[in-house]
Amino acid sequence: MSDTLYREQAARRNRARLLIGAIALVIACLVFASYSALQDSCTGGFERDPQSVVESYVEAIASGDARAAAACWHHLAYMDIEAGCSEICLSRLVGTDFQLQDVQLGPETNESGRARLVASIAAACPDGTQHTGEISLDSIAADVPWRHWKIVESTFGGPLSDPWCQ
Repeated sequence: MSDTLYREQAARRNRARLLIGAIALVIACLVFASYSALQDSCTGGFERDPQSVVESYVEAIASGDARAAAACWHHLAYMDIEAGCSEICLSRLVGTDFQLQDVQLGPETNESGRARLVASIAAACPDGTQHTGEISLDSIAADVPWRHWKIVESTFGGPLSDPWCQ
């Protein structure tokens, strides 16, 4: 017997191993991509509805988690001073123990392939004073499983010159 038979068997085993490895890698990539597309950076889970985003945002502010609060914002709107109580204002509010009293979601409006929604929020400060504000949320207009809502404008927390609960 020649070595050819053994070389051919080894080559078949190597090809089979490479094929199995490639299939496992493709499956792992698909699972990771699905997980990443469905997980929301604001809520930290798979809840992506507007109510959950607003509640997670207020909870992040109250718990002092600035990174989680920033994850609820659309990145460019978070840096925009005209967006209301965003980056600079939030830096003063983070850690304030807001008690969420009520969240009322307005109707969804669609224009240019984008969906907008305004949430009216009532919150109480630790000293008992009541405040109301609005948070505008933005998403894609299509109702798909990977739809995420992000904050684009907010009056929650008060104006920059006079933040709530100070």
